[in-house]
Amino acid sequence: MTVIAIAEMFGISGRRDELAALLEHFEQAAGAEPGCLRYTFATTLADPATFVLVSEWESADALDVHYRSEAFAEFQFGLDGLLARPSEMTLYSGDGAVRPLDSRPMDPRDAD
Repeated sequence: MTVIAIAEMFGISGRRDELAALLEHFEQAAGAEPGCLRYTFATTLADPATFVLVSEWESADALDVHYRSEAFAEFQFGLDGLLARPSEMTLYSGDGAVRPLDSRPMDPRDAD
C-alpha cells in the first residue's frame, strides 16, 4: 500500500539558505532510497523560509526503513538550529493513485 508523507518545516528566516542547502542534499539522497517514489521539497509562496515536503513510498515498510536509516538520523541532527519550531507531518495511505491524462482546462464548447 502506497504511503504519502506531507510535512511543513518552519525555517528560521536568517538561516534559510543553510536549511535549503541541507534539504536539497537530503532530497537527492532520500529520493534514491529503495521504495521511494518521490521526495520533493518546495517553499511556500507566503513565507520562503517555510518548506513543504511531499514524499511517496511504495509501502509503510519502505518508509520505516527510511526513518531508521543513518542518513535520516544525520539529517535530523543537521536540522539543529535551523528550524523556528517543530515540523508538522501527516501520513496518508492508499491502494493507488490516478493521474489525469489531460490537465488543461476544459474547453467551454465541450461542456454539452
